[in-house]
Amino acid sequence: MDQVEAVFREERGRLLAALARRFGDLDLAEEVTSEAIEAALVRWPVDGVPPNPGGWLMTTARRKAVDRLRRDQVYAAKLAVLQVDMDREAPQSTGDELPDERLQLFFTCAHPALAAEDRGALTLRCLAGLTTPEVARAFLVPAATMAKRIVRAKKKIREARIPFRVPGPDELPERLPGVLQVIYSVFTEGYAASSGPYLQRLDLAEEAIRLARILHRLLPAEHEVTGLLALMLLIHARRDARTGPDGSVILLEDQDRRRWDHSMIEEGRELVVTALTGGPAGPYSVQAAIAALHDEAVDFTGTDWPQIVALYDVLLELDPSPVVALNRAAAVAMRDGFEAGLALFDELADEPRLRDYHPFALARADLLHRLGRLPEATAAYERALTLAGSEPERAHARDRLASMQQTEPMETVYEAAGGSEGMLALARAWHERVMADEIVSHAFHPPIEPDHVERLAAYWTEALGGPQAYTGVYGDEASVERRHSGNGEHDEMNRLAIACFDQAMTDIDLTDPRLRQVLHDYFAWATFTPMYQHNDEVIPDDLAIPRWSWDGIQEAAES
Repeated sequence: MDQVEAVFREERGRLLAALARRFGDLDLAEEVTSEAIEAALVRWPVDGVPPNPGGWLMTTARRKAVDRLRRDQVYAAKLAVLQVDMDREAPQSTGDELPDERLQLFFTCAHPALAAEDRGALTLRCLAGLTTPEVARAFLVPAATMAKRIVRAKKKIREARIPFRVPGPDELPERLPGVLQVIYSVFTEGYAASSGPYLQRLDLAEEAIRLARILHRLLPAEHEVTGLLALMLLIHARRDARTGPDGSVILLEDQDRRRWDHSMIEEGRELVVTALTGGPAGPYSVQAAIAALHDEAVDFTGTDWPQIVALYDVLLELDPSPVVALNRAAAVAMRDGFEAGLALFDELADEPRLRDYHPFALARADLLHRLGRLPEATAAYERALTLAGSEPERAHARDRLASMQQTEPMETVYEAAGGSEGMLALARAWHERVMADEIVSHAFHPPIEPDHVERLAAYWTEALGGPQAYTGVYGDEASVERRHSGNGEHDEMNRLAIACFDQAMTDIDLTDPRLRQVLHDYFAWATFTPMYQHNDEVIPDDLAIPRWSWDGIQEAAES
């Protein structure tokens, strides 16, 4: 079945293009192409894949088209007129035509009679074989809107009798930008699939590069053709390093650059020089120059970010789109700092085309995370997760979210342990353990148990980063320490007190290993240091409770 699917991916575009040119009707070509593929799905698993699968599909599709035309003589007559018009308008063969019928359909779909927004959509649907939702995602519009565009474009081709042919030499310059945009859209879908189990659709990316090579051979003097080919080569050169063995996403910052295709990078760099020489640079050439700077850097931090920002400034003049502005903001974050980059991101937040754009949400989440704005980063990662198209993108957003949650520092140990209620529960559980131990209970006075538990909880609250619940209610700490100073330094009692504390944490279901460790460290410090002094002469009059933060407690305990 994998072999059959590979054949379909390879042959569908050729088949559709040939049938559209032969019969002059895209709807008919799509229908009989689908019927031929359906027939193959029935026959090939039984009979095997034929030696010439493309020829088998073409023969089957032509027969189905002829059968349909025979059943509808009016339709057949109409198509006959279209075919005559097409043959009359077609230039005579000079041996220089584009060497692929799919490119004839590319130029038909990019005809100036079609609305600019419809050209790329129709080509992606017909030649790349993308579904309507996938095409919609490529252009950042709703699927319903894209469906209307595709129907409208097909209707325009049919009613305007747009011929399925290669334009003449005089027409190529004005028709070329539309074709380049279509090819790059195909490549973009291959670079980052809009849906499915894989991050990359290498077949689409490589098909786009192949078509760009054909155009470059035909039009070697066109700088933007050269620039587009260079851009795609420089990006595609990173393909092997962009995913892990399990298909997971690896960002540019973390990629193993030894796995990049350096021969492809060298080819792309040479093409960039050509594209930027001898005339004003176009958008694809500038993007290729940016890609070359990324590929030339030894590592991510060594990237020439000032030059990249400068090139994005040029690109914004040529193509003032929100996606270009987004990429520039990301580069500014690397050049000027994360705060500067985030400010630019926030300026773009209300841009309609970016509201549901996954890369925007993910990049903003990363900046917030780097700046330590964790609640906002969490919300941004959750937003990125909802917007991710492919499963690897979703998995990447989930991993980022989980990683951040696992390493998110607590503001205080007091908060991590449950605030005032948590402190009171812990003090009560510890006190119960202590009073059940004959040795440790000797240091306490049972008649004042309720007050003692409350004072203990208040003491821990303040010490572990909570509000000034102890010194604000019970007075200064030094006087309280003096009340406990007569017990003396009994190591065995102290160790048993710590053991009771560890048991108390279990009693209240405090299971987080990090939190248990830092609480244990604090209690051990407090037990062996100020709580049970040998006599009140060693207690300073200005004794104050230290504020134990989540991040600093281990270091302080060790000191």
